[in-house]
This record gives sequence, C-alpha cells and structure tokens, in this order.
Amino acid sequence: MENQADSFDLDSSEIWLPHEQESRDGAKRISHEVEIWTSGWNFTGRPLLDGESLGRLLMQIDLVEARDQPVNSSLLQRRELARLAQDYCTDDYLGSYHKGHAEDRNPFDLTQYRWPDYLGPINSQWLDRNGGEWLYFEAQPLHQHGDSFYWLHSIGHQRCLRVRFLVERSIPNAGNPYREQRSPLDNYRQLMENIMDSMTVELSEAASIEKSNIHNADGDYPLPHCTEQLVKEAKHTLYMWSGAGYTDRTQPKQGGDHRAPKEDVAAFIYQRVQPRPLPGCLAIGQAFLSDNESGPTPSPQADAPKLSQNG
Repeated sequence: MENQADSFDLDSSEIWLPHEQESRDGAKRISHEVEIWTSGWNFTGRPLLDGESLGRLLMQIDLVEARDQPVNSSLLQRRELARLAQDYCTDDYLGSYHKGHAEDRNPFDLTQYRWPDYLGPINSQWLDRNGGEWLYFEAQPLHQHGDSFYWLHSIGHQRCLRVRFLVERSIPNAGNPYREQRSPLDNYRQLMENIMDSMTVELSEAASIEKSNIHNADGDYPLPHCTEQLVKEAKHTLYMWSGAGYTDRTQPKQGGDHRAPKEDVAAFIYQRVQPRPLPGCLAIGQAFLSDNESGPTPSPQADAPKLSQNG
C-alpha cells in the first residue's frame, strides 16, 4: 500500500484516534489506536467456473494504547493482556448482538430476541513467534461477518500490537457463515501463519527496561475464554441464519425451509470450538468455560470439556 507511512511519532497526540466501546452492561470505555499497516490478498479459483474470487484475506496492524487501566497494572503482564483480549470479545464489536426473531417467524410474537454476532474467543493460546510471545484467539461469525483471527503482543505498560486477519469468502449459494464452510479456511490460515512467521518485534530501549521490571511466573499463561452459554446461543443463531442467501434444492424455492439440520449446525460448532494448537504453542485454552466458572482461564494445557453435539 503505497500511501502508508514508514514511521510514526507515538509522542504526537494527533495520531492517536479514540475508539469508544460499550460493554453489555451499558458502560463505556475508550481506547486509543493507531493504524500501522493494512493489506489484503485475493484467492482465485478456476477461471470462469469460480468467478473472479473465492475470497480474500485482509490484514490490519494497529497499535493500541489502554489508558484506563487500574493502578500498577501493565499489559506486559500476561494476565492483563488476556483481560484486554477478553474485553474485545465482550465489550467491542465482537461482543455485539443483533435483532433475532421467533423460530417460526410468528408475527404476533413480540419477544425481543437478541442473538450474538460472533462466537469468541475460541482456540485461544499463547504462541512463540521469533522469540516473542503472542496471545492468539479466533472469532466465529454467526450472521453476516467474516472469520476473524487476532494476535496481540505487548510492547509497553499501556501499549500492545494488535494484528487482525479477516477472511471473507465468496462462493455460490453460500449467503451465511455456516454455508461458507464449504470453502475451507485452510489456505487462508496457512497464509496468515506464514505472514506471522516472518514478523519480528524489536522493543525500544525504554520498553525493554519496562519489560525487565515485570515478573511473569514461569508456566503462568492466563487465557481469554468463551462461555458455555455463548456456545448454546451460537448454535441457535447459526442454525436460524443457515438458510440466509442459500437455496436447498430439495426444498421449494419459495416457502421452503432452507436451514440446515440443527444437529449439523451443532456438530459444526462442536468442531469449531475444539482447541487446535498452532506451531510454537506455549499454552492453549479449553473449548469454553462452564456457566459456573469465570475469569481468564489459568491452566496452560486445559483439556477441552466434552460438548454435546446436539445440545
């Protein structure tokens, strides 16, 4: 991208853009961000048969400054970085909801249905990349959005790098995230991992001194988590939208039910939340926390709880 800057003066207040987030309880918090770099890669298929594109991988690198942290906390502490990641999945747009409807679309049902836009964080883990520790997690879209992959790396008490990859797939007869699974994520993931394998972060002298003064216990790798309740909501939401933009040729085009079987959607969610360690994995989280658990998961190698594929 020719118009992107080669360097940034982080001491200039003009480059920091405020980003307001509203949590589910209505509280508002503001972070400050600098867009460092963005790019994209297009995936093409067979000429004529697959059209111009099968999808694309977008990459965006931002610098995030958290100015409203508690006293004596630091993003150089793994637990604080895990808490920041958790905030993305509850207070930012990853934690947003949209308006739902009754299963039979009963016009007399006045219930205010709220369905989640994403299931996340899933597959959260700590990774070693070129000598640096990255906190990684994914978010599964449930409505209209693309698959999201996040990499976080602390560079100071209040600052971290956030690398976000977004996969947008475009295949025939696939107007929702469930149907898009017919175009596997494998190639997109491989390109993402190759890109991250090439990245090295060098701290400034001041940041290196800050890091040397922070103690992280060996083997202590707190992780953000998904909840059992959100998994249940995700199964229902993805099922309800599994007919959007999709034609099941065994059903009448007009008036037919083009949604996938509930058990198939549940099986997809079951597979999607299973932990899958990436190369360089230092610690990996469980599939989700049960409803009576809370807080960042402390176990570095927690076994994934058994999920009912039909539940």
